[in-house]
Amino acid sequence: MSDKMTIVGDADAAPAPEAPGVPSSLLLHKFVKADSWRGALTPDATGGNLPQHGSAWIYAKEVVVSPADRRVGATSLQIANGVSERGYFLFPISDDA
Repeated sequence: MSDKMTIVGDADAAPAPEAPGVPSSLLLHKFVKADSWRGALTPDATGGNLPQHGSAWIYAKEVVVSPADRRVGATSLQIANGVSERGYFLFPISDDA
């Protein structure tokens, strides 16, 4: 190998920049309405920031939403934007589930 040659490895590669505006993973809490077609995702585990009209919200489970998720319906970015703007994200619940 000559003085003008160098070995370029993965360590020399610059990390790929993340797309602007793409949030990192969010830990959210899923709630559903017992007598409705609505669901909600919120960072508040108590659900205290969810709209209070209609029936009570029922806690379902923790959900991690990340930009790499593949999902039907809203994208991870739409969910993150809703949580950022309102503090929660509402979505329809299918009877097929």
